[in-house]
Amino acid sequence: MKTSPFVIVSTEGMHETAASVLKILAKKYRIQLPHYRVEYEPFANGEVLPHVPVTVRRQHVFLFHPMQLPSPNDAIVKLLLVNDMLMRASVAGITLVLPYIPYLRQDRKHKPRVPISARMLADIIESNRAVERIITVDMHADQEQGFFSIPVDNVQGMHVFVEQFLIQFKKTRENFVVVAPDFGGAVRARRFAKKLGDAPVAIFEKRRPRVNASEVVSIVGEPIEGKTVIICDDMIDTGGTIRGVVSVLKERGAREVFVCATHGIFSGDSLEHFARAQVPVMCSTSIPRSADFVKHTKSWLSMVPIDSLLADAVFQATRVGGSVSHLTH
Repeated sequence: MKTSPFVIVSTEGMHETAASVLKILAKKYRIQLPHYRVEYEPFANGEVLPHVPVTVRRQHVFLFHPMQLPSPNDAIVKLLLVNDMLMRASVAGITLVLPYIPYLRQDRKHKPRVPISARMLADIIESNRAVERIITVDMHADQEQGFFSIPVDNVQGMHVFVEQFLIQFKKTRENFVVVAPDFGGAVRARRFAKKLGDAPVAIFEKRRPRVNASEVVSIVGEPIEGKTVIICDDMIDTGGTIRGVVSVLKERGAREVFVCATHGIFSGDSLEHFARAQVPVMCSTSIPRSADFVKHTKSWLSMVPIDSLLADAVFQATRVGGSVSHLTH
């Protein structure tokens, strides 16, 4: 077993994921990385003071951090504090492992007097000169990598879903139709369909009358009557779009409908809506969830681990000339 000049540091919510990645690295690649957990000292007014209990001087740190829980805004502040802590601890460099990055839907100025929040977040993260690289999973749009001036490895979460569907439908995969819930997801759907053996694709056209609300207008592409339909998306937030698409697909004669989305946010009362609908949904573990959450949603939601994808990306990032192209396409 080889030692490494790299270390893994995790913050609250990502300790288990980081530990799982370490096990995969040790078993698959025969490398052993130290793992340190960030500790927080709370202040009475709600401030926190992060601290890592072991020296990380002149080591390259892979920082595992959750960016959704307890809230995106709290998570961003904690990330900035931990980044600063590591820089002042004289680390050799920082690779951020952020399976989900918030604010990426706000990637353009669609009306007057609004920020381009995705670009602003990129600027804030890069303000720490020790941050050298980002590993993430399924950014909302590929071109958002251009908001960053440092390398971004945008790992495709569809790899774990493809494996699940090919096992589940080994004998009937020719009956698949992959559906994109909007035109923005067409590229993602076509990638997914190709991995399923060049399955046909259909695309929903929708309009958004307001934030977190959408209406299905039409379906473009492959007929879905009598087909096993897989809806592929990068995230489920309130779930209104997905449930609307499922309803239309069933009305138009789809034999079975399945949903897979990399990031299961499930805001508001979306969990109750999905529980009533009993539509099979797959989400990755990009957003950490408690055992109670998994138990409460197990009748309709499957959580598919992405630890192996993250382990492969981390391993390639430790190698001179390492490549993650097989994970990003």
